[in-house]
Amino acid sequence: MLRKYEAMFILDQDTQDVNALSSRMIEIISKDGKVIEKNDLGLIEFAYKINHKKKGHYFVVIVEATAEAIKEFERIANIEKNVVRTLIINTENEQGYEQSVQLSKTDMTKFEEERKAKRDFKKPFVKKEFNKPTEKRTFEKPVEVTTEVKEVVVEEVKPAKKVVEAKVEEVSHEEAHDFVSKMEAKYKAHLAETVEEHVEEVEVEEAKTTAKKPAAPKMSAAERAKVDGSHNIDEERYELQKYSNKLRSVAIEKNLPKKLQEVNLRDLTKKELIEYMRKVRAALAK
Repeated sequence: MLRKYEAMFILDQDTQDVNALSSRMIEIISKDGKVIEKNDLGLIEFAYKINHKKKGHYFVVIVEATAEAIKEFERIANIEKNVVRTLIINTENEQGYEQSVQLSKTDMTKFEEERKAKRDFKKPFVKKEFNKPTEKRTFEKPVEVTTEVKEVVVEEVKPAKKVVEAKVEEVSHEEAHDFVSKMEAKYKAHLAETVEEHVEEVEVEEAKTTAKKPAAPKMSAAERAKVDGSHNIDEERYELQKYSNKLRSVAIEKNLPKKLQEVNLRDLTKKELIEYMRKVRAALAK
């Protein structure tokens, strides 16, 4: 059965005999059919390189062909090394098809007649009447429901504000010192006996470790807390950090060593926060 097709094929720019190869390809696709129109578009530059080539010879053919001829055309195109690309469109089934070349009216008459007439689904315009007063509707907002929602939101926000205010509560210098003494007496068994010696031992050990072997991967605060005995400390973390923040501000004012000024308090465990406060107080006593 003959159907109408539009075929485009591109030949390599270095093809020895372009006319002979193009005629052979057109003859294959139009076997048992006929050529309606053929166009040699010439040597055109590609949008991107194909097989390391920048240009190719473009041909567009509109034919009436059989399905067997189309299959044979595609088979030969895959074998022939000088055929770069092919594209075949069944114009009778393609929606929104726009022909690539200008056909004569006599050639198109057959296909225009074969097209089925489109059915008209237009409905007659009916004017609606809106004069009846019963069709109007009024909508009232449920005031009671809106009020209940606002009250619930306020109740949920209030406790959150109290927690934030407790965390940002400021303390005095003297209160911070008293708190350190209280923690030192309460957790004497878990803390280092002398802060100064403890600091020196840590620095010496770190220097030895750095000289001999690369440093071990750093543990997170949660991992260190499982090891250093922070679970024995009853105070809340935010309370310990509150006094640590105050002593760090004092360390900055008094220009104490940079380790005490630049420490990241959020990365310290409960026990390390108490040790830090003891170090600041020992440095201020010197």
